[in-house]
Amino acid sequence: MTAAPQQDVGDALVRHLIEIGVEVCFGVPGGQTIPLYGATRRAGFKHVLMHDERNTACAADAYARVSGKLGVCDATVGPGATNLVSGIAEAFASAVPVLAIVGDAKTSREHLRQHSIASQAMQQRAMLEGVSKQFCRVHRAEGLADTLENAVRVAVTGRCGPVMLEIPEDVFFGAAAPDARVLACGGDSWPRYQSEPCSEDLSHAVALIAKAERPVILAGGGAIVSKECSEVVAFAEALGIPVVTSINGKGAIDEFHPLSRGAVGVFGSVVASRTLQQADVVIVFGSKFAQFNSFMWRLPAASQTIIQIDTDGAELGRAIPVSLAICADAGRTAKRLRDAVSHLPRKPDYVLSGDAVAQPGTSIDDPHVAPEAVIESINAVADENLVLVADASLSSGWSASRFKVRGAGRKFLAPRGLAGIGWAGGAAIGAALALPAGGRVVAVSGDGAAAYWIGEIETAVRLRLPIIFVILNNSGFGWIMQGEAMLGIDPKSTFAPVDFAAIGRATGAAGHRCTTIEQVDAALTQALGVLGPTIIDVISSEMASPSVDFAVLDPAAASAFGAYGMG
Repeated sequence: MTAAPQQDVGDALVRHLIEIGVEVCFGVPGGQTIPLYGATRRAGFKHVLMHDERNTACAADAYARVSGKLGVCDATVGPGATNLVSGIAEAFASAVPVLAIVGDAKTSREHLRQHSIASQAMQQRAMLEGVSKQFCRVHRAEGLADTLENAVRVAVTGRCGPVMLEIPEDVFFGAAAPDARVLACGGDSWPRYQSEPCSEDLSHAVALIAKAERPVILAGGGAIVSKECSEVVAFAEALGIPVVTSINGKGAIDEFHPLSRGAVGVFGSVVASRTLQQADVVIVFGSKFAQFNSFMWRLPAASQTIIQIDTDGAELGRAIPVSLAICADAGRTAKRLRDAVSHLPRKPDYVLSGDAVAQPGTSIDDPHVAPEAVIESINAVADENLVLVADASLSSGWSASRFKVRGAGRKFLAPRGLAGIGWAGGAAIGAALALPAGGRVVAVSGDGAAAYWIGEIETAVRLRLPIIFVILNNSGFGWIMQGEAMLGIDPKSTFAPVDFAAIGRATGAAGHRCTTIEQVDAALTQALGVLGPTIIDVISSEMASPSVDFAVLDPAAASAFGAYGMG
């Protein structure tokens, strides 16, 4: 009888990932992580080869958001780790669980790490600790199972976030320790535990809600993460309370629901922000009051009665003072509140006072395609199986304020944690791989952001992913150009014209270059009939802005720089 081949640490790592419930890993190989790549192929484990480590982290982040499971990515030592940072930092700021497997130099070369005397080695731990929930290192093969189990537990428990799993080269290439133990730590879903509110807090909340004449629910990312997110809507329906969301909270309620008012903030809906402003009691489910969502912490106002519910007690009252802080899961608290207010009458219909205020958009005499019209065209073809992924900056604004989520659920993704441009390309790949059959992703990005991830079109083509990449092409950094115009700076931060549709076709995707909204409509229709990815390059305005100036809510807050006066 032939003896079974000795497994190396890469084989053991893949076996444990499968035991935990991980189904896919995104990565860029390096010499130190080759054992992982060999192991994935021997085991038939799905590994997605990508072109840039930052994009692998974005893909793992989006995969986790859409699937509700742990996202996993890998990178090699040194330059691989440095490239990983921006993507991992977004997951950290947005509280998304990602396991990042990172190679390191041989342990015998530790004294040669400084200044990369040992090839590619550097002080990567110090760098990665600042953007992760915990840094875990496998010192010896015998410690792999325990260290991995701990890393997964930390990532999906409490306030979720990315965790580093560092494996030195000599450990990676070494023989696996004899360990028959099977890992079953429930890492395939998050959050792992959901906390209940205490009875005293519930009683206090009910008393405040009972007195409210114009209550509003603000649902944030913490609401949509809850496994009982539907209870937030059920609670709203019980009393007829309007629901607004943060950008990361989009999808907590079907935006065609009669109680939905849209997303709030600088990149949100004017109607939603006015609804929030005119409330007397604001019930906040899982929002940390980020700067853009709250108009620099001015909405909701400290003068309003605010009930804030969050699983992370450190967030309660941190950015804006609140009347009642409840440290508990958003969905479970909503369910308990729904039961507790069953004796209360429905609240009167919420009608906004004052004159209607128009949503910011493109000037009628602008000769280029209006970005808001592009989003409306996406709305026209969207169904409940479509997920929209927005890049940072103005793309987030156009998408968050204009795209309407059909059916509740995580169908809108944007990098609102760190808000770095270049997120959408990798995220679209992760989202596409998390979708059930029949799903489709539309990624909306500016041309400046697209340059960060343009190489990943090949990844989408190779995997035949159902992604429509819509690039709002104004030949520059739009947000910056607008700021420069306000400050009288010239020349502006512009690029030479780039034909992204041609790049897409050269890579194997379908490609359309559009200079009219009618061409955009036709391109979207054609793209929906294509199995693989499509690039729709839209020549759009450089001066059109989706940003809502707080002065439309409070004229006393008027600034010479409009919505940009947020320093």
